[in-house]
Amino acid sequence: MKKIIILTLLIAAATIPVKGQAKFGHINSSEIVQALPETDSAQNTLKAYGEELQKNIQTMQLELQNKYAEYQSGQSQWSDLIKNTKMKEMQDMQARASEFSEQAEADYREKSQALLLPITEKVKKAIEDVAKEGKYSYIFDTSTGALLYAIESDDVAALVKKKLGIK
Repeated sequence: MKKIIILTLLIAAATIPVKGQAKFGHINSSEIVQALPETDSAQNTLKAYGEELQKNIQTMQLELQNKYAEYQSGQSQWSDLIKNTKMKEMQDMQARASEFSEQAEADYREKSQALLLPITEKVKKAIEDVAKEGKYSYIFDTSTGALLYAIESDDVAALVKKKLGIK
């Protein structure tokens, strides 16, 4: 990870305009996000939503277990038609429970993104503002090793491709 950061810094330094000295900064954006009060609120909302979904999943599983216990206790007295009908009911219940579980995971992810995106955008904007105000050329995120802000510079991809003979 440190090699990637160092390589990125070297590449960044090589692309800095000759106008002046480059100014680098770093930040742990995860720490900033966690320090915001709205993060606690979002996490509490997500926790409550997750618990609600989990409760529904557990209820469905309990209903299926009860249906199976009923099937086990009554199958010796039932005709094949009733056994098949009960078996089909259990299969349908299992399919619904499985589908609900998958949809619940997708809904949870969507809700998480919807709640956390405004927070991360707020932090990103603040980082960009600080970078411009402090005349930083580049700001790196130490929590991910990513480049969060960079001054406008030339994209040298075409030159590198030409050098390598790539069209």
